Amino acid sequence: MNTVMLVNQSDIELRVMQKALERSYTVLTMNSSKQALGRLSMATVIPEIAVVDLGLPGGGGFAFVNALKSNEKFKDICVIMLEDGRDEATELEGYAFGVTEFVYKPVNATILKKRIDIQMEMLSNKKQLNNYVSQLQQNVNFHAQNSLRLEYFLIGMITDLLSKKDGFTGTHCVSVSRYMGILLQDMLMSGVNYGVPKEDYEIIVLSAQLHDMGKMGVPDSVLMKEGKYTDEEFMAMKSHPVYASDAIQKYSYLLPDNKFVIYMYQMARYHHERFDGNGYPDRLSGYNIPFLARVLAVADVYDALTAKRSYKQAITHEQACSIILQGSGTQFDPAVVNTFSRVHRMFYETQLQIQQQLLQQAVKQNQAASLMHQSQQMTSQFGEGR
Repeated sequence: MNTVMLVNQSDIELRVMQKALERSYTVLTMNSSKQALGRLSMATVIPEIAVVDLGLPGGGGFAFVNALKSNEKFKDICVIMLEDGRDEATELEGYAFGVTEFVYKPVNATILKKRIDIQMEMLSNKKQLNNYVSQLQQNVNFHAQNSLRLEYFLIGMITDLLSKKDGFTGTHCVSVSRYMGILLQDMLMSGVNYGVPKEDYEIIVLSAQLHDMGKMGVPDSVLMKEGKYTDEEFMAMKSHPVYASDAIQKYSYLLPDNKFVIYMYQMARYHHERFDGNGYPDRLSGYNIPFLARVLAVADVYDALTAKRSYKQAITHEQACSIILQGSGTQFDPAVVNTFSRVHRMFYETQLQIQQQLLQQAVKQNQAASLMHQSQQMTSQFGEGR
């Protein structure tokens, strides 16, 4: 049963109201605001509604309402104020304090009960709506988390396959996404975002890992060649943005307007475009190149320059910085290069972390290979003994 608190210095009015309400509600009667606040402070069940006399001693009904609304525990109590005749200025003041509605004296008990019934129904509907919204939000969060886990799973699987294809593309993709994250975070925080919302940061950095997935379609003879490319081989390599974007576009109807897919497409297709229009595959220039592709271009080149490959040695961080700064306005967006110049030390620190991780992986692989070799030798010896 819902609870109504009556706060009124008139015992007669309290008895009239209590008699009208007690069959439908648990009724608490208080003669003063001090008594009511004391009772509330010890209560385990908070009343849904308080019917308060405007003329209470000790500051009046508004002072009592102000005390309720200032307390986190009591602020949601619905207040019906009893007033001696209608006064618009008084009512406006009451609404400012948090009064829900006014009932005029002399109190008609039947009307008062009807007003309370209506407010109780509204409170019940509000509670149900809040519960529904809360449950809906939990469901949205659950599905969003599962969706993000699926994206991490698929990207991890694809980058692993890329690593197995040529030995370094998968590592390159992960490294580039880390550099991309450094640039993007600074640009989003500084407001240079070209409409990209801050809350999309994680899925952008995640989708950046797939920017080179089109290399799966490049022949192994080209992808793993250690020498200089012929013109035909270079054309084959330059096709990887098209391979990726075509595959994404082919199945994008399954996820229309999905941001992850949109960002993945933009970076996969356009990360080799140049600011001066001399890039590929579409020879876009300037701000016709999607913003995220312009950011990724700097991250991509930095890793390509500073990472060792079978066909080339790595260059130093300082040399890579010099090349990128020289490319401002020609190969790269000047705004992205300006950001790079601010955060390049973070690039260097990340590069050292990546090198350390690769070294640790190599040590583990060598240890595993050594154990496998020892195991094979023991198996061979055991077979010969028999």
